[in-house]
Order: sequence, then structure tokens, then C-alpha cells
Amino acid sequence: MKGIDFNEFRNGWRLVLAGLLGTALGMPAIPFYTIGVFAPIFVKEFGWSFAIIFGGLSLLAGAIFIVGPFFATLIDRFGARLVASISLPCLGLSYMTLAASNGSIERYYLSWLAIAIFGLGATPVVFTRVMNNAFEERRGLALGIVLSGAGLFAFVVKPLAQVLIETGGWRVAILVVGAMPILIACPMVLWGFARLPSRSAGTEPAMSKASEGMTAREAFQSRYFWLLAIVFVPMSLAIAAPLPNIENILRSLSLSPSEVVQLASLVGIAAVAGRLLGGILVDRFWAPAVGTVILTLGAVSCLILSLGHVSFPMACIAILLLGLTSGVEFDLMAYLVARYLGMRSYATTYATLYGIFVVGAFVGPSLFGYAFDSTGTYSGILKACALLLAAGAATILLLGPYPTRKTQAFA
Repeated sequence: MKGIDFNEFRNGWRLVLAGLLGTALGMPAIPFYTIGVFAPIFVKEFGWSFAIIFGGLSLLAGAIFIVGPFFATLIDRFGARLVASISLPCLGLSYMTLAASNGSIERYYLSWLAIAIFGLGATPVVFTRVMNNAFEERRGLALGIVLSGAGLFAFVVKPLAQVLIETGGWRVAILVVGAMPILIACPMVLWGFARLPSRSAGTEPAMSKASEGMTAREAFQSRYFWLLAIVFVPMSLAIAAPLPNIENILRSLSLSPSEVVQLASLVGIAAVAGRLLGGILVDRFWAPAVGTVILTLGAVSCLILSLGHVSFPMACIAILLLGLTSGVEFDLMAYLVARYLGMRSYATTYATLYGIFVVGAFVGPSLFGYAFDSTGTYSGILKACALLLAAGAATILLLGPYPTRKTQAFA
């Protein structure tokens, strides 16, 4: 167990602040957490089905999975500051094109395709790479703070978008949201990442850590990569998939409408707390052990929710555990990739795992919907999720001790 020393934050706080805003106003946070606000409007305005509207998320998942690793090589080659400072404005402009929607499904999907491709340089892959390079002793906490940006954005954007819709209309709301990556995140990244060493400055001491670890080829052939895939792919189905269905899951527990609203609002708060708590824990303890505990808690949550009829306090416990588990997942994946595979090809290896994870997270909600339509209950699929999480809790321990490498924190 490690002691607490925040010296790294005295040197790297600008990186953390820039990474926090980059994650909050990057991809997938901007499109993922706002589509639900505008979906009912598109249904009323254009007569589209929800399946058509949410089909844009499938384009996001496909782009992250297929094209994401290519963008990751650009990050490894040219550095996070350059890639993110180009991608964030392009993401914002692409998102703004949704305001021009006129009922054409083709135009709508072209907007989503632009969002998916141009936003790939502003994903957590970029910002976690910077944190992993810059921090050593407090790496987990730095990752937790940065990755909590998406949860904070989700907490703020829905009421903000609603106010904008009521005052200026939905097109104005889309334009304002699209301006955020351009006017807020991009300047912060340029300022906060200004002290990052150039990729061409190979003799800089701060670059030594980036050269430590496996090449992409070595990583893909290692047992560590495949163990991480075995853990996190099922985890994406078991944790990320229930979240979009959480209101319906809670209604199936025979809870009152007011109780459903109260419990659903706890998920985001618990997720942010989970990101910070997970970061602190992996800094102080062996990360696979932390993962085992967290995944076990997630399994308990799924089992409680699968019971059919539970009391409000029990449902509250289940929701808090689910939120905490969902908050830790990205922290843990980023931390373990850096520890076991190293930073040499971090963006490529993490982007590949992240892409697979996102596909599972975006496909999973449809599986939940299909299960409910077929059986009239979420019980069976929630029990299956509990089994997946329990299996992941055992598998993650097979990673073993951290490989020994020379490391150096940001200075």
C-alpha cells in the first residue's frame, strides 16, 4: 500500500484540468449524453422512430472500433495536444450539423458519421494517455478525475439543454452544445497541454517513460492483452448495457414513479464517485485486487435487481453499487493497460480495447430490450450479467504482479 503524496499534482494540475474538460466535452460524452434529450423532438418533428434516431450511436461504436486504432497511431506519433486540438473543433462543427436536420435520414446519418470520425481524436484514449505519461504515484487519481468529466457533463447538460430548447428552440440548443468543444475544451487543451514535450524531442527526459513497454505487435501477442479483453468485453455488456435501461428495470421492481426518479438520479452521482474512488484505490493497492472487489459488487447489484420485487432501500444499494462499478471501469482499464502493456504503444492498445468495450456497451442495451420484449422481465439477463461479472472478478487476478519497468513521472 502506498502513502499519499500530491507533489505530482503541483506539477501536473493543468494537465488534469485540460483532460477533465476534454473528456467532458469530447467524444463520446457530447453525442452520447445529449441524444436522449433531442430524440423525442426528432420523433415529433420528423416522425422518425427511436430506432432510427439512436442508430447514430451504432455509427459511433463502429467508428471507434474500426477507425479508432488508426487514430491512436496518430496520437502515438504526433502527440495528444496536436490531435486533440484539431479533433475537438471538428467534433463541435460536426455536431452542429445536426441543427440542419430537415427530415432526411440520409443527412442525419451523414452528420453522425462526421461526428464519429472527426471526434476520434477527442476520446478518452487521448486524455488517459497524457495522464499515464505524466503521473506515476497518483496515476489512478489523475485518471479518475479526468474520466469523471463525462459524468459531470451528463449531470449538467440535460437541464441546460432543456432550458436552451425552451428559450431558443432545439436547433439553438444543438448549436450551443456544439460550440462547447470549440470554445471551451480546445483552448483548455492548448493551454493545459502546452508543456508536454514534443514527440520529436526524443532526448527529453520526460519522453523516457513513453518508450517503456511493448510495441503494438508485442502487446497484441501477450497474455496480458487477451486477459484484459476477456475481462472488459463481458464487463461492457454487464455494466454499461443496463444503464440506458435503468428506469425500465426499476419500474419492473414495482417501485413508485417518484422512487424510480430518485434512484435513477443516483447512478450518475455514484459513477462520478466511483471514478474518484477507483483512482484512489488503484494508487494504494494492487489494481487487479481492486478490480475483483469492484466487479463482485457489480455482480451483487445485478443479482439484487434481478429479484423482481425489492424494497426501496435494497434498490438504492443496488443502484449505488451499479453506479460505482460503472464509474471504475474506464479508470481500471486505462490503468491496467499502462501497467501491464506499458506506454510505448499505449494509444493503439488502449484504443483497441476501448473500441471493443464501446461496441459491447452500445450493443448491450438492445440485448436488454430484446430480452424484456421476449420474456417480460429483466431477471434472466441480469442474472447472466452477474455471472459475467463474477467470471471477470476471478479472471482479472490472473494478470499477476505488475511487470517491472523503469518509469518517470511528469516534471
